[in-house]
Amino acid sequence: MKMTGRVAVGIVGSLSLLFGPMQRTDAAPAAQPAQSYSIDQTRYFASPEIERAELKARFEETSGFPAVAPDDPKALYGYLQRAEGLLSQLQRHRAYLLLRASRDIDDRAAADAGDQTDAAMDRLLVTVGAALRTIGTATFDKDVVVVPQLKAYGYLKSQSERGVSHQLPKEQQAILDELAAPALANLWTLYEQTVRTTPFAKIRTADGELDVKKNASVLGLNPDRAVRQAAWQGRWLGYESRADIYAAILLGIVRLEDRAARLQHFPDAPSMVYFSRNLDRKEVTDALAAMEEHAEVLKDYQRLRAAHVSAATGIADVRSWDVNLPAPRFSVPRLSLDQTRAVALSALAPLGLDYVEHFRQLLDPANRRMDVATEQGKRTNGGFSIGAQGVPSGLFVENYGAGLLGDSRVIVHEGGHAIHRQLMTESAVSPFYARGPNWMFEAFATLNELLLYDHLYQTSIDPKAKAYYLEALINDMTFNLFGSAEEGTLEQSIYDGVVAGKVKNAADLDALSSSIWSKYEIWPPLEPELAHMWATRSLMIEDPLYLVNYLYAGLLATKMFDMVKHDPVAFQKRYTKLLRNGFYAPPAELLRSFFGRDLSQQQLVDDSMGILQARIQALAEIYKR
Repeated sequence: MKMTGRVAVGIVGSLSLLFGPMQRTDAAPAAQPAQSYSIDQTRYFASPEIERAELKARFEETSGFPAVAPDDPKALYGYLQRAEGLLSQLQRHRAYLLLRASRDIDDRAAADAGDQTDAAMDRLLVTVGAALRTIGTATFDKDVVVVPQLKAYGYLKSQSERGVSHQLPKEQQAILDELAAPALANLWTLYEQTVRTTPFAKIRTADGELDVKKNASVLGLNPDRAVRQAAWQGRWLGYESRADIYAAILLGIVRLEDRAARLQHFPDAPSMVYFSRNLDRKEVTDALAAMEEHAEVLKDYQRLRAAHVSAATGIADVRSWDVNLPAPRFSVPRLSLDQTRAVALSALAPLGLDYVEHFRQLLDPANRRMDVATEQGKRTNGGFSIGAQGVPSGLFVENYGAGLLGDSRVIVHEGGHAIHRQLMTESAVSPFYARGPNWMFEAFATLNELLLYDHLYQTSIDPKAKAYYLEALINDMTFNLFGSAEEGTLEQSIYDGVVAGKVKNAADLDALSSSIWSKYEIWPPLEPELAHMWATRSLMIEDPLYLVNYLYAGLLATKMFDMVKHDPVAFQKRYTKLLRNGFYAPPAELLRSFFGRDLSQQQLVDDSMGILQARIQALAEIYKR
């Protein structure tokens, strides 16, 4: 399973590129020197040698796992329990290998073994699904009467029927797994290495020589407009210098995914991936169209921000490199990791005492559940959470950075994933039901981001600080809603364009990006460099067609944010149940139980726009003071 979250690759999206990276804002002092922390990997396995030996045995067990279910109900229950145990063991290996590979980009052995473990888990699920399909529904219902514990596997059985038309014969699936996963992994590594070797400019400042990519957040705050512009343009020039390589990697991914989809009897790759996430192409296309209908909300917000910066600074022609400039006589605070830990616990208080205590334990250095570095070095994969039965969940962050707001966002976002995993583990959720639609996972983590920014806004007294934090909240909402719509539209259009023979190179990708971003934002006509936006979307390489998850996550998170603000006590009861119970039913059923009613996709879009516009109006009122 790929890392998720624009953290797993960092959520630096189009809007943050335009408004500047989402910064940290707190009336706190400058960040103190950071300290590195490491997860205790011996909790997973005592040594790499022991892990390799055990993984080999697990692979053999997976390969020989029966694809025919026992006739006897008690034997069937034992069969499913055995599969659960094996899946849980494989998840433990996967977490361990992901941690090792992420600590060292050159550790291909760990990365390859992780990919093989992913494939083994997928094969096991396919095998168990095939076994369950050998049992008729009427027979299974009778078995449940004899062994009531089998009722818990009813959703697993229904899921096995759902994908039957796309199942390949075991031998063909093994070949596809053997070839496709390593090819995708190698292209991702090539992309990362290309980014690291791309010649990004260095700019001399009062703080020394800074890299326009690595230090983009800091450079975006520089009071010298010429420095900000040079940094902004230098970053794009760096990507442009390797555009042909980035395009070759991305188009190679697209062709590989399209071929894999057609082999599995899907009409195209988007349909295949959306299906795996309990979505369908028409739903996604409708959601993207609904967001485009509200594009003027984003443009109005950008005009508001530009006008405010112009009034505060006297800059007549405000551009992307200006809009993140702090208000005069307001210093952007930076938080150390310890300060972020404290702020996070206060910000997440609306989610309840139990949730906050779990977060406190996760971030307590004494518990060795954080893996956070001060320098990137050979570390990779941005940020993610890991979890496995019998081991406390963990949080990995590639490097904490300069202590700006985006660094704190990674902590609360990926920490939210870790807490979710921990709660499911404590509730003994079956490993069959610990993996659900990615967009639901992301919604829970995105809610934490919104609460972080809102807490800083609500607890500030200085109007400039309040405006700064409210801007951060709105930027996050607009990025998850509109930024995700832009990205989702772009990625789906790239796949369609490649298949149709209309997207063949970097120039075609530039043209497509410009056409989409121009519908949503005021900057593209003024700044042609934004055409290279596609080259920065690393998730299109790491986890193809994942980006649209953030749109659904943003819609759900925004709705939940509004709910918790209005009635935190009632929300806590529903939310804790939702997190602890896992994904034991279709998403629509889980959400119906959570909301107490059905909510259409269109209603979520409309509600989110109302919630967002209320915050934009509040910001406009602060600007008038």
